[in-house]
Amino acid sequence: MTLKKKLVALEMISLFVLSSILIALSLWIAVDELAIRMEETLRVAVSGFNGDTSYLRDSGESIDLTVFEGDTRIDSSIENVIGTKASPEVIDAVLNRNETYFDTDVSVHGIAYYGYYIPTETGMLFAGKPKSDIQNFIRTILVILLGTGAVAYFLCAFVSILISSSITRRIKNTADRIDILANGDLSCEIPDVNTTSRDESVVIAHAVSVLHRQLKEIVTNISTQTEHLNASNSEFTSKFTNIAESVGNISHTLEEIAQSSSTQAEETSSASSQVADMADVIEHNSNNIANLERAVSQMTELSRQTSATLTDLILINEKTMANVITVSSQTDATNVSAGKIRDAVQLIQNIAGQTGLLALNASIEAARAGDTGKGFAVVAEEIRKLSETSAASASEIELTVKELMDNSGISVKTVEEVRTDAKQEKEKLNLTRDAFQKLKLMVDSVYDVSKNIYEQTQRLEEQKNIMNGVVKQLSSISEENAASTQETSTRIQTLSAIVEDCRHETSLLTELSKNLQNQTGKFKL
Repeated sequence: MTLKKKLVALEMISLFVLSSILIALSLWIAVDELAIRMEETLRVAVSGFNGDTSYLRDSGESIDLTVFEGDTRIDSSIENVIGTKASPEVIDAVLNRNETYFDTDVSVHGIAYYGYYIPTETGMLFAGKPKSDIQNFIRTILVILLGTGAVAYFLCAFVSILISSSITRRIKNTADRIDILANGDLSCEIPDVNTTSRDESVVIAHAVSVLHRQLKEIVTNISTQTEHLNASNSEFTSKFTNIAESVGNISHTLEEIAQSSSTQAEETSSASSQVADMADVIEHNSNNIANLERAVSQMTELSRQTSATLTDLILINEKTMANVITVSSQTDATNVSAGKIRDAVQLIQNIAGQTGLLALNASIEAARAGDTGKGFAVVAEEIRKLSETSAASASEIELTVKELMDNSGISVKTVEEVRTDAKQEKEKLNLTRDAFQKLKLMVDSVYDVSKNIYEQTQRLEEQKNIMNGVVKQLSSISEENAASTQETSTRIQTLSAIVEDCRHETSLLTELSKNLQNQTGKFKL
């Protein structure tokens, strides 16, 4: 099947499908709109009811009216329906729910109607149009749509055939030109094409024209360059021979350089190893000096803390001396008080002895007095007992005071010893503080020296790192030079092989240029 027939068939099928869809949509819209219009017409019919159910039939309208009493027809323009009842759906919607009711398929005495019901005070009112009349109208619309669609279909088909013929004619002309190009004929005339057109067939024709022009230019250039290539091949062959000899000399020289670079790399690696050993020693010394600096710092801190502690101990010793002096004074005062108590006790003992003698004398006199002196005898007895108790208490107090004075003497002796020891302790603490102050000065001096050594070591470490980096860089450069020299030697050898291959390829290129000249000779310019 030709392209023209395919395009025509495709357009005819597309037009048929489109026409069918448009007719179906139009018919569906018409039927739906007809139902809406019919509902409005029947609503107007029942709204304008004047008591005569046949007034619309008499005026030429095919609309029937029916009056219901409850659910029973009592008057109607439809024959033989008086006394019949409405359907349950109508009764439920109109009578029970007091709503209007419309349906496109209401059966009245076996005849299908487009029916509309409204409720009234005594029942319902119905207006209906036979469905057969509406179906006839729909058939008329369908015939009109089909006729219009058929006319439009054939008109569009005719226009499509004309357009397809034009497109296929242009495509055929373009195909003929491509066939000429495929046969190698580039001598034909290149027609002008409208480059501003948006027609795809015109765009294709323009592209073929551009292809024809560019292909002719390319073949012409290839033919010209082939002649130049043939002339250059002989010159390249002689030059490649000279290059091969020069590459051989360079390869020999590079081998000698590679040996020297390898020796230099080994010596640099040895120096790098020695610098690394020296760096380890410097690093070890640096760590030791750092540890020494930390130890000196700790000793300085401990010296400062010890000096502060000694100062605190001296202050505590001075407070202790003051307290000892106070205790000694209080002990002396206690001894004086104890002596006074002892004198008072002796006085109490004397008084108790005299009181006992007086009580004894009173008892004797009371015995002589008989019954008259019994009361005085009881008093004398009580005084005697009191005198004995006082004497016993005075003895206990005397013993306690004696023990207190003995202990006080021991305390005084102990206080004197503590005063002597505290004085010696103060002198030793002062000597120790002076020694720690001297030690602190020495530690500070050692700290300054160690700090200076550490700073010098740090500078030495920096110089070591710089020197180590330089040696490593020299070693790396030597290794890279050796590797680069070896690699260059390898590449020179490869280049020598490539030059030889190029010489071989030059001969092949000569043959290819001859073949290319033969191929371009097939085109007719």
